[in-house]
Amino acid sequence: TKQRAVSVNIMEKLTQTLDIISSPRRLRSVGTCPAPRQHTQDFSVATATVRPAMFRAASVSTCWAASMVVACAISVAGFRGGAQMYAEHIKDHHLKHGAPEHPIRTTPWSVPESDRRGRASGNATFSIAEFRATTQGQQSRSHTYAKANSANTTAFSHFFEGSVGSGHIALSLRQDYREHLTMAARDLGVKRVRGHGLLDDDMSVSYAEGKNSFYNVDSFVDFLLSIDMRPIFELSFMPEWLASIKNYTVCHYQGHASPPTDYTKWQELINALGTHLVQRYGEDLASEFRFECWNEPNDHFWSGSEEEYFKLYQHAAWGLKNASKRLRVGGPATNSAVRWMSDFLAFCNATGTPYDFVSTHDYSACSVTNLGDAQAAVLGLQKGRAILDPSTEWLITEYGASCVQGFGSGYNPPAAYHDMVDQAAYTMAVVDRAADYPGRASIEPQALSYWAFSDVFEEAFFPLANESFHGMFGLINLHGIPKPTYRAYQLLHEVGTTRVAVQGPSPPPPPTCGPVETGVDYYGHDIGSAPPNVTTPEECCHACSAVPGCLYYSFHTDSKQCGLKNGRNATPDASRISGSIVPPPNVDRCHQTTGVIAVINSTSSQLDVIVYNHEAYNTSVLDCTVRVEAPAGSVDFGAKSSTLRRIDGSHTNPLATWIAMGAPDYTTPAQNKAIMASSVMETQVLSSAQGVTIVGPSALDIVVPAHGTAAIRVNLINP
Repeated sequence: TKQRAVSVNIMEKLTQTLDIISSPRRLRSVGTCPAPRQHTQDFSVATATVRPAMFRAASVSTCWAASMVVACAISVAGFRGGAQMYAEHIKDHHLKHGAPEHPIRTTPWSVPESDRRGRASGNATFSIAEFRATTQGQQSRSHTYAKANSANTTAFSHFFEGSVGSGHIALSLRQDYREHLTMAARDLGVKRVRGHGLLDDDMSVSYAEGKNSFYNVDSFVDFLLSIDMRPIFELSFMPEWLASIKNYTVCHYQGHASPPTDYTKWQELINALGTHLVQRYGEDLASEFRFECWNEPNDHFWSGSEEEYFKLYQHAAWGLKNASKRLRVGGPATNSAVRWMSDFLAFCNATGTPYDFVSTHDYSACSVTNLGDAQAAVLGLQKGRAILDPSTEWLITEYGASCVQGFGSGYNPPAAYHDMVDQAAYTMAVVDRAADYPGRASIEPQALSYWAFSDVFEEAFFPLANESFHGMFGLINLHGIPKPTYRAYQLLHEVGTTRVAVQGPSPPPPPTCGPVETGVDYYGHDIGSAPPNVTTPEECCHACSAVPGCLYYSFHTDSKQCGLKNGRNATPDASRISGSIVPPPNVDRCHQTTGVIAVINSTSSQLDVIVYNHEAYNTSVLDCTVRVEAPAGSVDFGAKSSTLRRIDGSHTNPLATWIAMGAPDYTTPAQNKAIMASSVMETQVLSSAQGVTIVGPSALDIVVPAHGTAAIRVNLINP
């Protein structure tokens, strides 16, 4: 305690710790100590009163106290081995982690016991649109591949390769960090990387006013250039000498998160950084870098106000522009796709403050609520894109199914999702809905930066147990083993750049409005709000029925606002009228959980068809038989050259291999070799693969397990 300069007594720390653990807020790790400014509704954990002022005075020592309380609780119970700890936590949240059978969720669309996994229990059909342009003057059956049918195709931009997240930048000096990022650049095609802490004291950038060293920054940039990547420099956190609150820090590495004592000195520091980079790398190359001011200033990563952040940004922007007008700077880097975005744009436009891009984050969930809900992430993109001018560069610099990390550190079971095949299917669902599609308005950002590429990551600390799979963000585990989501991005990277329209199953009959409760609020579980033209409870219900995943609604009679929900916690409220949605009878869940992405390669010689089967954590999922139909004469699914790769509970699932070993806390080199082998995607001949039935040259049936992904590659037949 003395070594960490604890500034409050232990009872205060325990009180704060209980607030942290029970807080209905974003719990990214036991080491980050959230101190939010706005309440977020979330009933997956018990609620408690949060006292932000206590956090501001507490510093990272409180974070340390919180982690120690959790660690002490574990040590009292005893570390009974990684496998048992893992199983107990997962069981508490009704999630079989990597087990053969995915549990059935209790929802209005509940699935009968007879339809549990183990057999294909649902069906869906997808027809790929005609993608060949008919040669002028020839019969319609004669085609050319020189030009795609523009009515049914659009560019597939690979925006998900624009950037990837990283542990704090001091880790970039480690060999394993560099090896893992080299893998990601090679296999996933990622173009940029972004992480916290460029200006932290452990990077030795700035010791005092005018005393700066950029040796470690240069080492980082030189390495990125060697693998053909570029940095997104997150300008954080505050060097200790410049921090206004010395004991307000975040994360295990104690980044100082308070405003500067002198904004002019802050600007001088940023100007020195920009000037150095221009001098070392030249304006042309330096202009390819991005400079993002801070990280999530609307969350506990910033002790100041919104106005103070705008001042910080303004001084940073001018510091960079004074070094070179070609350096590209942006913000506000907030923790949701739309938070502070309008205010940021208004401030910059009103004050003439330059910005070259806008950056925000977009997570589906920070708890079990909305965990793995692809539509929640897409909704954030829709809202953000609606605010921005289409020409504005928009970087989602953090993105994922869950913002929670560190399962092995003692709590946060939703973090287990990062290790599972579920997240691979989630990735496909998000890309399917977010990528440009023929006839659909674009919501694409210029980067959708998965957080993060490697488990070499220590916002909290390295794992106390389950080192191989401990629920950390990484696409790659500590031993360099790719997780299922890594393989999902690899599949997406390997496809071409022309997307083809796909006609899916006919939509089910619309849901109907169920019983209404007057004077009752369905609190929490928000998935969005209805349009402002919704002014009655009846209209609110109909708005809910039109939104996928909406099961409940709550209408505020005073403000005429309509909240859409996927769960409910009924509480008395005289100003509310709430109700539920009754699903249509005999809905085949496979019509709602499956999807197909079809992409032609750059030489128009191959067609990639990615079939996925995914739904949010708390929603039922079945094995599905999916029929894929291509235009007649375009492909031969039965050809020996047609291939299949899978990611599901039985394929490309290193987690399952580790669990079968007894989930050892520390794996041996031999065990890591075996786990690595199970991470490799096996390429099978499509016609002889299990679960595949060739119906004809241009049609097939394929069984896709719950939360599974199947990638088909077939040669196109030239006329």
